[in-house]
Amino acid sequence: MNRPLSPRSAWVACLSVAVLSLGCQRDGLAPPAQSQSDVIGEVAIVADSEPTELQRTELLAAKDALFQQLSDKLRQAMSQGPAQAIVVCQQEASKIAMAVGEEQGVEIGRVGVRLRNPSNTGPEWAAPMIASQRDTPFFANLSNGNVAALLPIKLQPQCLMCHGPKEQIAPIIRDQLTKLYPDDEATGFQEGELRGWFWIEKPSS
Repeated sequence: MNRPLSPRSAWVACLSVAVLSLGCQRDGLAPPAQSQSDVIGEVAIVADSEPTELQRTELLAAKDALFQQLSDKLRQAMSQGPAQAIVVCQQEASKIAMAVGEEQGVEIGRVGVRLRNPSNTGPEWAAPMIASQRDTPFFANLSNGNVAALLPIKLQPQCLMCHGPKEQIAPIIRDQLTKLYPDDEATGFQEGELRGWFWIEKPSS
């Protein structure tokens, strides 16, 4: 019988599996057919045009940098327990994303199918894929001269610790979520279900 992961191991494994799996999904990357006039806000997805392999690599490198910094911070927090790691997500994740964005020359963030942090709504250009719950990687050229990526995150078994059915979440974690995210909608997920996306936007070079 396999031994269950400890809360610390489960948290780190959840983040590691979710993010690292994004970098491996290299098939089916062409954007869906859209008209040049399919404008979201002031930004259009350019039809019949894709970022170069180098540009895709740069977008994925930015995602990897965010993963590394987030996971390092979470490992430190987990020494004080999973409830403290939730505090890090609430107070530090957006700051880390901004710092990575400056370092990598990108805008980067996360958005969920159902939101835990109401500020994580994603960019306007990604709205159609988010609304349709696209579950494959999406790379595109944008009419503002930038290249962009929307990368799905599938829920792994370890992620049920914080995102599974409420009745299955440990009381200490459930109480912390209620305290920090009173309007939390990001529970009730099942293993393998689409949890959300990483989004990245970078000026074309």
